[in-house]
Amino acid sequence: MTQTLAPSNTPSPIRAYFDKALDGEHGWFSWIFGFWLALLVWIVGQNMFAITMFNALSDVDPEGYKEVINRTSQDPAGAIKMLAMAGGGLIAAILGIVSYFVGSGYEHGHKARKPLLIISGLCVGLTGIGLGAMIGSNNPEDVNIITRNIGNSPTIYIAMLLGFPPMIAGLWMAVKLVHKRPFLSLLTATSRFRWGRLFFSMIVFWGVVGCFTILGHITGLNDISVVFDPSRFFTYALISLLLIPVQSATEELVLRGYLNQGLGKYIKNPWIVFVLTSAMFAALHLGNPEAAAGAEQGKYLITMSSYFFFGFFACILTYIDGGLESAIGIHAANNLYASIFLGYENSALPTPTVLHTTLNPSSDAIITLLSMGIVCAILWRYRAKAI
Repeated sequence: MTQTLAPSNTPSPIRAYFDKALDGEHGWFSWIFGFWLALLVWIVGQNMFAITMFNALSDVDPEGYKEVINRTSQDPAGAIKMLAMAGGGLIAAILGIVSYFVGSGYEHGHKARKPLLIISGLCVGLTGIGLGAMIGSNNPEDVNIITRNIGNSPTIYIAMLLGFPPMIAGLWMAVKLVHKRPFLSLLTATSRFRWGRLFFSMIVFWGVVGCFTILGHITGLNDISVVFDPSRFFTYALISLLLIPVQSATEELVLRGYLNQGLGKYIKNPWIVFVLTSAMFAALHLGNPEAAAGAEQGKYLITMSSYFFFGFFACILTYIDGGLESAIGIHAANNLYASIFLGYENSALPTPTVLHTTLNPSSDAIITLLSMGIVCAILWRYRAKAI
């Protein structure tokens, strides 16, 4: 006599991870407010470290510093306008935060709840427009001056990387105070963060990418040269080892974490969510020097496709694991590889490395697809236990 097994009610890893968004407060406005709050904390924190960057810039590149200052002084009216917008934005932000937490403290149906949340929504909208205008007014030349001096000043490098942790603090506030759920639920669907999975993914990534680097050098696809400078290398390598994992984790928490969970609550097909957040990931890197170099070669879309594919494969690993462990691992491994071992022209991380190569957008996009495909296949084969 044969027995029919009952269908399993255990959710898939990605569904278990997305379902974490249903814990605590998960109304549509809580997601908007939570993301806005995280951005607000990040921008305040980043501006604090920007002061340190510009002070260091005046020491290592006086001409570049004067160029930035001159651009600002040439438009005093614009500077006053930005200060006025910042002051108004600060008042609106405080009002928005207070009205949200007071309003959400009332039970649903209470007569004071809706008006307070409407006020909060208006403040969020106004400050969102203001933040967009401020970001849009940033001169890309100023950013380029900072970037090209990263390799000349460890202080600039440290300050740049320390601009990312405030976003983690903002996300912690959003998850804990707005959504009222454990921060672990943003990291993984399991009962604990799987550090072993993170480190395993880093080792796999370095192994696969290292093989492609060797293959590219042997076949002549990549022109690799030794540029090791011990007088500068070890200082920058230590900074990278300490702070690059935090920077990489920040981007994963925002895109593969918060936004994936938020969109996944309303879009039931995870692959559509992955396409959207991968496009956002690529958009975040539109201002990178690599993108500008690709545009000069007439290969802008090909260059940006590498970012999209990387983000999409990170989403696939989130799908496999039901958490961010492997996604954070490969992201940190990639950035450490580029900042310590193999640098390249027009890099967003122009640090002293052991080796140096040139960019080839067409072959780089193909290598990204192949290498990330192999990494995902290996990590799927040795995937974590089911949720």
